[in-house]
Parts: sequence; structure tokens; C-alpha cells
Amino acid sequence: MAANRSTSGTAISQDAEVFCPETPVSESDSHSPSASHQSDSEFVLADIIARTIVPELLVRNKDLLITQSNLAGHLTEADILKLSSLILGPDNSDALEYINALREKGLTLDNLYLDLLEPTARHLGELWVVDKIDFFAVTIGVGRLQRIVHHFADLDQVVPYDEKRRALMLVPQGEDHTFGSQLVQRFLRAANWSVLALDGSETTKASDLVAREWIAVVGISISSDVEVDGLRNMIKSIRSHSLNPHIGVIIGGPKIARSPELVAEVGADGEAQNAPAAVLLAETMLARGLDAARDAGG
Repeated sequence: MAANRSTSGTAISQDAEVFCPETPVSESDSHSPSASHQSDSEFVLADIIARTIVPELLVRNKDLLITQSNLAGHLTEADILKLSSLILGPDNSDALEYINALREKGLTLDNLYLDLLEPTARHLGELWVVDKIDFFAVTIGVGRLQRIVHHFADLDQVVPYDEKRRALMLVPQGEDHTFGSQLVQRFLRAANWSVLALDGSETTKASDLVAREWIAVVGISISSDVEVDGLRNMIKSIRSHSLNPHIGVIIGGPKIARSPELVAEVGADGEAQNAPAAVLLAETMLARGLDAARDAGG
């Protein structure tokens, strides 16, 4: 799947200096952690960052310090790199303190979600792709980013919040490539989401499914040319039948990356550029939907 207006947010340039641990690659599959070494991986990751990465980042990059001038415009690449390092560190409170400081300097909630948290999740996904961090580390990071969304959306009183993390993954009719959808499903499940999936031959069942079951977010993965009218009509039908009046719709995949204008054309709520970014956007849409329901007395 690919993320909301986040395409206009800060991006990490390919030649930017990346501050991340050189996590050893698993002998079997660097993207498939085993339970037996998860605790060791977490300890090593936290220890490396606590002793070397964060101190070096702060000493060598004074432009990472929060200033009124850098918030007067847009958040910078440096902000994303720093938050990524803090998110991967041993104590998530450091990331919260950093974001609280940014909020005190005038960072809005929209800026927080779109220009900082989502690009940070996307950056973690990019580090995973190039084996700079392992699957366990990136899922820890995405989980922490989810909790930050929860914290700043003030959803502690929403019960049961975790049980509302329910997503439906679709691929359009005639779509043969499902790898992208499967990858997003894997990250969603690792981030404690319950995931239902329909393949291309079952897509017509989506409206009936959301009418029977409460779904927070629908994700549609598109890798090839898409019939715009058909996709738009499918999204309209999903919204009109949904038990959840605030259901979010995310689209993504190679086709959307090449044609981001399709988000508006088909009536989706956003697009996400990789799987970790999709998880973070889904969490943000869930938080906003629950907040809207709370305001409406639902």
C-alpha cells in the first residue's frame, strides 16, 4: 500500500547520512526474525544506540537542535533522522520528550502526523529494505510510533482501543501481483492489527464484509494500470455500506507511486509509500475516526 498528504512531507534524500545501527543479518532471512533471538536483538540495538548513535548524532549535527526558525517553515530531514534514532533507542520517553518540545514550539497535530511521524515510519521501512535494521527493530519502531499517535490523539478513554485495530486488505479485480499487499499485512499484524484480506476475485465482496464487520481501514494495493471509475465506485460502495462511518481508505503500490493524483481521483483518504508507513497511516486514520466519533457522541 502506499500515505495521505504525506507525499508533500519531508523526504529523506538518498545521499543523506543515515544514523542507524548495523544490525546483524539473520542467517536464515534478515526480514524474518525468530522468537529465540528477539530479546538479544533488542538489547544489542538499544545498547548500540544508547552508547554511540544518539550521542554522535547530537554532537556532530547541531542543526538537529530544536529552534524556532526551523519550525517556522517545515520540519527538516534532520528532524526525521533524529526521531528515527530516538524511536530505535532504549527508552521511548526520549522520543515523546522531543515531540513535546516540538509541540511547544508550534508544531500542529497535522504537521506531527503528516510531516514527522509518517516520514519517520517510511524511513524505518527504507532502512529495513537495505538491511540497516532487522524486521524486529522496525516493528518495535512502528509500534512506538503508534503509541505516540495514541498519546497525542488523547484516546486513552477509548475502550477497547486495541480491538478497533481492524484492517481489510484488497487488490483490484484482475490484479495478479499480491506481494505488496502481503507485505503490508505482515507489518500490520506485527503491529497488533487484525487483518482480513480479499484477493482480486473476491473484491466484490468488500462492501458486504464492511457492512457485517467493523473495519477501521481498508487498504488497496495496486501494481498495474487501474480502471479509475471502477475503483472509485468500489470505494464509494465500501463507504456507503460500512458499519464504521469514519472508515479510512488507503491506496498504494507502484502505480500510485507513479501517479499520486489517483488518490484524489478515486476518492481515497491517502497513500503510503511502504509497509511501515502504511501501518502508521492506518493508526492515524483510526485515531482520527475514533476522535470524530467521540465528538459526535458515537
